[in-house]
Amino acid sequence: MNTGRGAACLAAVCVFVPGAAQAAIWAADPSLELTSGGDSNYGLSFDRPNRVGLASMTGGLVAARETENSATHLTASLVGLLLRGDAHQNEWQDSLSLSHTLTGPVDSFGFDAKTTRDETLQTPVSSADVLIGRGLQLDSSGNANWDRHITERLGASAALGVDRHRYSAALAGAHDYQNGSGSASLRYLLDERDSVNASLAHQDYRTLANDVRSFTDSLTVGASRSLTETSSASVSLGAYRSRTGVLQEVLACADAACTEPIIVAQVGHSARWGVQYNASYGGQITELTKFAASAARQQDPSGAGVTVLSDTLRASLEHSWSETLSGSLIATQSTSRYEGIASGQDSRLQTLAAVISKSISPQLTLRANADYRRSTAAFDGLHAHSASVSVTLRYEWQRLEAHH
Repeated sequence: MNTGRGAACLAAVCVFVPGAAQAAIWAADPSLELTSGGDSNYGLSFDRPNRVGLASMTGGLVAARETENSATHLTASLVGLLLRGDAHQNEWQDSLSLSHTLTGPVDSFGFDAKTTRDETLQTPVSSADVLIGRGLQLDSSGNANWDRHITERLGASAALGVDRHRYSAALAGAHDYQNGSGSASLRYLLDERDSVNASLAHQDYRTLANDVRSFTDSLTVGASRSLTETSSASVSLGAYRSRTGVLQEVLACADAACTEPIIVAQVGHSARWGVQYNASYGGQITELTKFAASAARQQDPSGAGVTVLSDTLRASLEHSWSETLSGSLIATQSTSRYEGIASGQDSRLQTLAAVISKSISPQLTLRANADYRRSTAAFDGLHAHSASVSVTLRYEWQRLEAHH
């Protein structure tokens, strides 16, 4: 399955489907963030604490063109990070993304493309597959999706995507990789509160050095229910089959006496079955307090050169003291098992984050963050932990609009 070519074709359909002429709104949303804080172990270093004080400036811009049935957004951001302490280094991150959506009476199309250049490697992670070290990461991705309302109760959707990740040589053990995916699903509304769904998915993971390639197919069925006006729950259960081919170097004999052993390349194959699931709940405890929790097992691509099987637990609590003051507490625990030749080795990650946000004016927001992270490396079982605090001032200029 050529997921990259398929995504490009579907994206082209999204852009070039003709629509009726209508008035358009051109808009721009610029923003600026200033952050100051400290980290007891920046980058979750295992060998020794990496204490730093940090200051950063983030500039962002969202340019948009919107009509009655379509929207195009171009988003750009640039982060400059100044470190002082055990790590004396300036780092930066930039990203550029383009998204387009087109909505019709029964069909909707969308696609997005994004590229990111990151020296900070501080992007929040959802699994325990953490790359430890300081270096450069280059990411690019493209995704396309289609959704159709077949009847008032029955709907169908499909999606294609491809993403590519490259790392600098400073990250020991990191492998450049590409991951392609495709899925198709059906959903059926039983009544106003209940719905069921089923989906098929395919994943194509390979390292760019072409020494590992893995195909994963999965079938999932699920259901969701609105428990009350302010709470809902969903659950899905499925099975997957993964097939992996690994190019390995082995010793071989050139003659019967094996007096001159030689190294040859040999492809090893493995296949495994497994179960995946996803369960979530979200609701309001009071008018001012929300709670959400989820548990999931899924196949994830990784920079370790193989796919990982991740078990993730997440819980969050949000509370609003007033219209301008709110806070949240988020806890996660993730365990990742490396599939393929490194099967059976686990890495673990626990995080706890607290955020308090104060809206000073419609354009100005003050935010305070505190988080704790603890990581256990695969293979050797080494532990690393870090605690960080930061204060961020965010200013969003009033939206600039022009009608055409």
